[in-house]
Amino acid sequence: ASPTPLYTASATVWNSADDAEQSAAGPVSLTSSDLEMVNDDATGAGNQIVGVRFDKLAWPPGVAIASADIQFSADETQSEATALTIRAQASDTAAIFLTSANNISARPLTTSSVAWAPASWNTLNERGPLQRTPDLSALVREIVARPGWTSGNAMAFVISGTGHRTAESADKPGAAPATLTVNYWNELPVGSYARWSANHPNTTSLTADSD
Repeated sequence: ASPTPLYTASATVWNSADDAEQSAAGPVSLTSSDLEMVNDDATGAGNQIVGVRFDKLAWPPGVAIASADIQFSADETQSEATALTIRAQASDTAAIFLTSANNISARPLTTSSVAWAPASWNTLNERGPLQRTPDLSALVREIVARPGWTSGNAMAFVISGTGHRTAESADKPGAAPATLTVNYWNELPVGSYARWSANHPNTTSLTADSD
């Protein structure tokens, strides 16, 4: 049986330098009001690489990651076939994005990747299942397994591929930028009172506090 209960940690992109677009030619923009995932032929950027970074991710060491996803909001409506690949930056803590050429693509990436073929986005400002990535727990696990990972560090995710879905960025006034949500279990030591009480929830008045 899995350890219980399930806890949740989340973080939202709030800073201009925490979401970014790198054009096919290498220049990086931090200030666009939206994130073109990934084709932006309209501006001549071609198939971009998009980065989103989440800071101050707080959970205890040694937790078991149950699931994770990124929730975007639709800034435009698009229906063309889109095939995206999501990886995380393979670093103990990811630095903010910079405007230097190839700042996103030069970052080391996780071995694991997650494919996302989003359905059509037909409603402006929609923020629901259609704008949510598949489960990214494989990427998060690869980062938290690093010896240098510690609670409070930052994670960055890098999105590449083909097609076109346009999400709101942190630079759009009143926008709802990307949010990373991670669900986890506390790994409780065998033989500990905490583990015993977790396995015998009806024999103690102590309850788990998910704050």
